[in-house]
Amino acid sequence: MLEFFKDGGWSMFVILLFGGIALGSAAFFAARPDGKHEGFVEWMCKATLWASLVGVFTDFGEVFRATSHMADASERGRLLLEGAQECMSPVVMGFAFLALASFLAAIGRRRLDGRQA
Repeated sequence: MLEFFKDGGWSMFVILLFGGIALGSAAFFAARPDGKHEGFVEWMCKATLWASLVGVFTDFGEVFRATSHMADASERGRLLLEGAQECMSPVVMGFAFLALASFLAAIGRRRLDGRQA
């Protein structure tokens, strides 16, 4: 798991921060549903999504830069494939946070709707 985190680069720290806040606030919303907290959960999930995409794009940019400066052109294909695998780490972690946060937000929304009915 540590290798997976390292593969994603610096953006993994941002995703961990935003995703952790999104997950924590979604858990709070699920436990104590209140409409005024729902917007914060939504926007933290969006921040996590955008941070995940920035991570993927910056990782791909680094892979493309590295392959363009390679002296041995026969190794470019292998490096591109290895780099693409590493570039997926931010989006995998970010989307895992989003899936869990969305699940908890759905529970909170359901509980809130049940109160209002």
